[in-house]
Amino acid sequence: MSFERALAAVLLHEGGYVNHPEDRGGPTARGVTQRVYDAWRRSHALPVRSVAEIGNTEIAAIYLTQYWHPAWCDKLPNALSIVHFDAAVNHGVRRAIKLLQRAVGANDDGVMGMETMKSLETALEMTNEDAVIDAYLDIRSDFYEEIVERDPTQVKFLAGWKNRIRALRREVG
Repeated sequence: MSFERALAAVLLHEGGYVNHPEDRGGPTARGVTQRVYDAWRRSHALPVRSVAEIGNTEIAAIYLTQYWHPAWCDKLPNALSIVHFDAAVNHGVRRAIKLLQRAVGANDDGVMGMETMKSLETALEMTNEDAVIDAYLDIRSDFYEEIVERDPTQVKFLAGWKNRIRALRREVG
C-alpha cells in the first residue's frame, strides 16, 4: 500500500479545523492536534502557529513520520495498512499497535516488532485479511465504547466514531 493512497483514505475522515470544548484533543486540523503541530514545527526550527494554518505538505510529512512509519504501516497488507494507519492517526501509534495486537492474538504491549508480525502472519494464514480487519475494527469499536464508559461527556462523539468504523469497513471491504 502506498502512503499517498492511505493518506487520502484517512483524510476522508478528518475534517477541517475544529476546536470543540469537550474534545480532549483540543484544536485540531485534518487530524493533527495543535500539540503535535507545535512539536513538529519546533523540530524543524519553524515558528509555532495555529494548526488552522497547516498546509498539505506539512500534513503529509507529519502523518508519514509520526504515524505511518512508527506504526509499520508499510509492512502490512494493503487494506489492513489503511485501517491501522487510520487507527494510529485517531488513537495514537501505541494504542493502534495494541489494537492490532489484540486482533491478531499477540501480546498487546504496544510495541510493533517481529512477535507482532509473526502473530499477524499466523492470523492471516488461519483466516484472511478481511477477517483480521473485521476483528481489528470490532476491537476499535469496543474501545470507543470504553472511552464513553470512562468519560460519559464523550458520548456526543460516539456516533461519529462509529460512522468512521462503518466507512472504513466499506472502503477496505
